[in-house]
Amino acid sequence: MEFKFNFDKLLSKAAENAKKHIDGVTINLPFVSFSVKPTDVEKKVARELLVRLPDKRVLSSKECCDNCIDNSLASLQDIRSILVEAQVKLTDFHDGGLYLLTELMAEGVRQFITYEERLRVDPSLKDEAQFSDFYRPRDIQYEYFEVLEQLRFHMHSCLTQVATIADMKTPKIDSYLKADDEWLLSLYHQPRQLIGNQG
Repeated sequence: MEFKFNFDKLLSKAAENAKKHIDGVTINLPFVSFSVKPTDVEKKVARELLVRLPDKRVLSSKECCDNCIDNSLASLQDIRSILVEAQVKLTDFHDGGLYLLTELMAEGVRQFITYEERLRVDPSLKDEAQFSDFYRPRDIQYEYFEVLEQLRFHMHSCLTQVATIADMKTPKIDSYLKADDEWLLSLYHQPRQLIGNQG
């Protein structure tokens, strides 16, 4: 089954921000761009995210086996916790660009985990019996890794924008991932209201 990220609500929120004219830095998201003027708190939290997230193995190396899948899922849950911590620190700036980026990352992880859970449902068995955590058929493993790579592209694209807010260099990424700030738009559902407004 085809996987694409669906961020209709979040991208619509970004489009609303794009209507505001702010002198600051430009944040580029799929299909839309907007300007923000980061506060000191946002810069500090952005820098913390750039220290904590890029080093996560699930984002920086290809997994290779069932056990690696279980480990990567645990790592993704840890990433979700880090993002929630960041959002708590940004409570007073919940309408800012960095908060929106943390939402995009957290929602991306959530959608990936939901997709992985659906992959583990064996359609040939009754009562939605699931594969054991210790065994996944080869085709399920292949699909997992393929979608995990999509998540990595998404997360690194988000972190590139976080680096803009932090006023830091873009985090180093694996060579097989793109190193610029362009988004792979094919990974995303395009909200109808944003058609023709690509940023």
